[in-house]
Order: sequence, then C-alpha cells, then structure tokens
Amino acid sequence: MRIHTAALATVLFACTGATSLFAQGFSDKDKDFLKASAEDHYAEIKMAQMTLRTTKNPAIKVFATKMITDHRALIAGTQPVAAKAGVTLPTSPSATADAELLKLKVLTGDTYDKSYVATADKDHHEDLAKVKQEITDTQSPDMKKLTAHAADVIGKHTEMIDSLKAKLGA
Repeated sequence: MRIHTAALATVLFACTGATSLFAQGFSDKDKDFLKASAEDHYAEIKMAQMTLRTTKNPAIKVFATKMITDHRALIAGTQPVAAKAGVTLPTSPSATADAELLKLKVLTGDTYDKSYVATADKDHHEDLAKVKQEITDTQSPDMKKLTAHAADVIGKHTEMIDSLKAKLGA
C-alpha cells in the first residue's frame, strides 16, 4: 500500500509539475495581457470590417483593410505564446469594445469616418502604451518577443491613423 501511495504521489507531483513547468515564465499579468490584447485585436478587426461596409473614403478603406490583415496576424502570433502560457484566448471583442462599435454603427458619411478615425486613433495610442508597458514589465522571453513585434506593428498603425486624422480634421 505504501508503494502505491508513493507511486500515486509521484504521478500527481509529475503532472502538477509538468503543468507549472509548461506555463513557467509567464506571470499573471502576462496572462491577463494576452487575453486583453486578443480582445483588442478582435475589436480592431470587427470595427475595420464595419468600416469597409460603411465608408466611401478610399484612404480609410486602405487603413481598414490593413487593420484586418495585421490584427489577424497578431492574433495568429499570440496563439502559440498563449498556449505555452496555458491561456485560452477570447475569440471576440470585450463588452466595452462592442459598446464602442454600437456607437459607430448608427453613423454614416463623414460623421462615421471622423468617428472611426478618432476611435482608432485613441485605441491605437492606448494599445501602444499597454504593449510598451508589457515589454518593460514582463520577464518572459516569449512575451518580450511577442510584444516587441506588436509594438512595431501598432506603432506603424498609430502613424497611419495620425496621418488620416490630420487629413480629416478628426
């Protein structure tokens, strides 16, 4: 009986140890960041898809198309890191982001364009600040690599949207 108890304890310890080793190097803050950033990416995609259906402005259409492509790629890059961290990523925007989308949904024409650009500008500046903070705070090499790439992509988006904002006077 002692041998069976010892064997069972060893198996349980090994399983528990394997799980913690699997997620080793990821703090709770890292895991929260992964979830929140996935929601942000889905929000950007959903908003850009709505924009492609709504705007007539070619420059905004180019920007929205880039948002869809780049944020899908960022999600794809986040998935293996999340799996390594033991995190199940959300597959939709947050409730707050959905509320923002509803506000935009009722608008048309120039009012829509200016509101979309202002919202995208605000979101990208906030997201860039969050990503840069995560780069500073994380101890995980996987998170540092992921967030450095995200900072580069979101930084370029921020420049693009700042330019659009200036052109529209949004």
